[in-house]
Amino acid sequence: MVITCYFKLRSKQLFRLLKGIGLARSLFLLGLLFLILFLLVKTDRGWITPTVVISGLLLYHNGRKDKGFLWLRTDAAVSILRMEYLLLGLPFILMEFFKVNFLGAGAMVLAALLLPHLKTVQCHMLVIPLPFLYKGGLEYIRMFRMYGWVYLFLFVVSFIGGLHQNVRIAKAFLMVWCVLQSVAFLSVPRRHELALFRSFSFFQGYLVRSGMWNVAVTGLPWGVMILSFSLVGENVLFSACALAGSVLYLWNLGMARYLLASAVALAIYQLVILIPLFFYACFVPFLLIAFILINAVCYILLKNDSKKIWN
Repeated sequence: MVITCYFKLRSKQLFRLLKGIGLARSLFLLGLLFLILFLLVKTDRGWITPTVVISGLLLYHNGRKDKGFLWLRTDAAVSILRMEYLLLGLPFILMEFFKVNFLGAGAMVLAALLLPHLKTVQCHMLVIPLPFLYKGGLEYIRMFRMYGWVYLFLFVVSFIGGLHQNVRIAKAFLMVWCVLQSVAFLSVPRRHELALFRSFSFFQGYLVRSGMWNVAVTGLPWGVMILSFSLVGENVLFSACALAGSVLYLWNLGMARYLLASAVALAIYQLVILIPLFFYACFVPFLLIAFILINAVCYILLKNDSKKIWN
């Protein structure tokens, strides 16, 4: 059967994709997916989950490259696409169904059924240089160019949530963006990119200064938005801890990628230690002291064997 063969092929493609991006990035993306699912489950606004799911399916359908091939090679192209979109949206549809949000669940089902009939919309985006948005090495520039649209999406959704008196969405997405920036430190820079650093202390100063700049430029607007919607002491403390924790988090990753032997070890280190510690430190300021101590230990270990950086 054509549909069975198609889904077998898609499962093999998914396996090859996960194998190609590596275990570390796969674990990071799965952790981010579970975090988003948790936030969607906890939200008490019935329109948020359908909006996020329908937007995701729309972007996926518009960006896929195999629609023309399916239309030419099989008469069941519409049925295949409908089944795939329904399977992708099934967890969220069931989630809204159990929340007694039948209107949202019906909207997602209707979108999955109608999407296969939409034609691809070609978007041509101009490359606008915005050097003030990032300061640092090529790894951060690559990250921002890849995930800058995610920043805009999270910021807009946070703003909409704030207009509906739900500041928790903005706080959660601020933490998500802070973690997403760590993608810039998952790979070790090439040797020629480190040629300008004259000493170990100069390199560490560079990591701290660039991290402070990037966190301030991208994180301060979020903090201002949170405080503009709800200016209370709890939110002031959260914003300050989130920004300070982000700087410490990025600095730690900048050192840990040289101390840990493999990408798998770095991913486990993040998921087990850094990300939970960062999330809790946003609400418990005293945990920032633990972050500082971990950074001090990494600094000492790397300083004693600083050849790892240049070799």
